[in-house]
Amino acid sequence: MNWQSLTQLISIEQLIWLTLTLFAYVLAIGIFKGFSYNLLFHPIVIGAILIAAMIAVSTTSLPDYQLFVHPISWMLGPATVALAIPLYQQIRVIVAAGSKGMLVIFIGGCIAPLLALGWIAIFDFSDSVQLSLLTKSITTPLAVDTTRIIGGIPELAAGVVVVTGILGVIFSQVVFKLTRCDDSRVKGLALGTVSHAIGTARAHQIDAKAGAFSTMALCVNGIITAILLPLFFWLFA
Repeated sequence: MNWQSLTQLISIEQLIWLTLTLFAYVLAIGIFKGFSYNLLFHPIVIGAILIAAMIAVSTTSLPDYQLFVHPISWMLGPATVALAIPLYQQIRVIVAAGSKGMLVIFIGGCIAPLLALGWIAIFDFSDSVQLSLLTKSITTPLAVDTTRIIGGIPELAAGVVVVTGILGVIFSQVVFKLTRCDDSRVKGLALGTVSHAIGTARAHQIDAKAGAFSTMALCVNGIITAILLPLFFWLFA
């Protein structure tokens, strides 16, 4: 097989996997709506199961799949940046929150990795696995790069981020009911700080104000963690 034929084959395979991935996403959205937006059937969970099944059936390796769908993975960055739009639309409300809102995000961003450290101390995980859990509460693009810098496993970190986001959204409903929280700003800050993009998507379903505060929390917590975590390991490791 010559180089031109190989290039054409790869291009066709990439197109097929891109199409299948988008189909799985659309199908997952349909299932999510069909079950009345039950978080147990979240599109990320269902989509991941569908993709895993297709990879297993086709005997395609995970690195090959990641290569084929790289254009979709690349869109994670621009999609995160696009969250600046609702943030701008609610900028006056956010500015009014002032330092109190920032303090909540900072405290939550510090507690998240500390809780991860306390939990993994119970188990005999390898160092690389332990490091991969520290970025569980920041959005995937930042978590993957930060984990790689501190010596963790980026792929594991991405999976942990997804699980954390879904569990955070599920338990947030219970917490909001128990605390009788009806403030959209508080809900948004909590969801964005703990459950990153998945929590932010949920916050936008609540209302525009919750979505804006969640977006702010997602961005600020992600940036703080991405800067301080590698710096901490550089200074004390």
